[in-house]
Amino acid sequence: MTALVVLFLTGALAALGGLWASPRAVKQGVRLGLLLALGLLLFAPSSSAFLGLFVLDPLARAIGFVAVLAALFASLVGCRYLEKTGIRAFEYHALLAFSAMGALAMAATPNLAVILVGLELLSLPLYALAALRYDEKSEEAALKYFLLGAVAAALYFYGLVLYFGATGSFAVGAVGEGPLFAAGMILLLAGLFFKAAMIPFGWWAPDVYQGAPTPVTLYMAAGVKAAAFAALLRVVVGAGYGGVWVAVLAPAVLLTVVYGNLAALAQSEAKRLLAYSSIAHAGYLALALFGPEPAPALGYYLLAYALSTGLAFAVLAQLDEGEGVAFGAVQGLIRRSPMLAGMLLIALLSLAGMPPLVGFWGKYLVFVEAARAGQYALLVIALLTAAVAAYYYLRLAAFAFFLPPEREGVLEVRPLASFTMGLVAFFILALGFFPQAVYGFFAGP
Repeated sequence: MTALVVLFLTGALAALGGLWASPRAVKQGVRLGLLLALGLLLFAPSSSAFLGLFVLDPLARAIGFVAVLAALFASLVGCRYLEKTGIRAFEYHALLAFSAMGALAMAATPNLAVILVGLELLSLPLYALAALRYDEKSEEAALKYFLLGAVAAALYFYGLVLYFGATGSFAVGAVGEGPLFAAGMILLLAGLFFKAAMIPFGWWAPDVYQGAPTPVTLYMAAGVKAAAFAALLRVVVGAGYGGVWVAVLAPAVLLTVVYGNLAALAQSEAKRLLAYSSIAHAGYLALALFGPEPAPALGYYLLAYALSTGLAFAVLAQLDEGEGVAFGAVQGLIRRSPMLAGMLLIALLSLAGMPPLVGFWGKYLVFVEAARAGQYALLVIALLTAAVAAYYYLRLAAFAFFLPPEREGVLEVRPLASFTMGLVAFFILALGFFPQAVYGFFAGP
């Protein structure tokens, strides 16, 4: 698991480099480290380490790639925002690298105890990242995330103890039965539902997404969700499909897609709207867990979602002056920056699942898995709520294209951020036309 070592060294050197190196050198070093980790995940041979506690299998390779890609995206598009708000670059990039290491650790282990370690490695830097703006909203977001995250970690840890008591093992898929095993599994799922922002454990997402720095929100929405669903996939598949797990998952999926989409209708702040959208997408992602072959559909959806929501938050990061992004800031965007307006439109249409964009194929694949599992009632509700989601995405797009701007002046966007967003938009379009180009990466050999 060389990629884990690379991410650790990247974060450590960035933290130390803040004492003597320039912010530019730290930024470039972290980006090179993240790119190296991505290359290793793509091309390194499958392997295991520490007596099987870490494995580089198709799941770890694919979903770990999505998580690290989200961290790189947050690094590349966040420079203007960091300068406007006075956030120190070395702190931001070092914490981002350490959190990406935790995300990869969660995706790359079949051991429930190591998932807990990865969960904390992912979360602790995020608590600090959420507070980096050092104002009231940012600190409130970080405190809420920390307190609720501590409760989620406690639930997971308690479930881990019960699981070990029932099975005598921390390995995913250990044989167990009885109320002790069932209670342990339910608590394990509850802890992971929190990180995935699934109802009834996703209430934190709107406040935290709105209050945290916008590039951090980008990483939370894309990278953290990828790590959480990698762990959920290992736990659910290891436990075996059917019985009590359907009884636990089905109500959670139902509540998540309904609440996330209906609550988004009432929002007038763009980051908060995308937070409720993130809750809804967690429900769509969880549909894949019912299927007989969930990994390819889940991985593809995570990539589609990371590209689409990442692009949307990248645009908002260019609009955010540190006070959030009300709809008024988006209004008339086509006149202030046609490029940003076009990027936002592509992102929103992909999130809505419109063909021929990559988001369409993501939804199609998870819906097929739900249908193969016979979850027709959930599938119908998911389709209906997806229509609701299309309304609020198009409403936000209408603000950008059809209303006069509330703010004057042309928006200046850094060349690196423009190039990054353009490249992401290209992949959203290209993978919509050629989904098979990456589907095999998630399906494995």
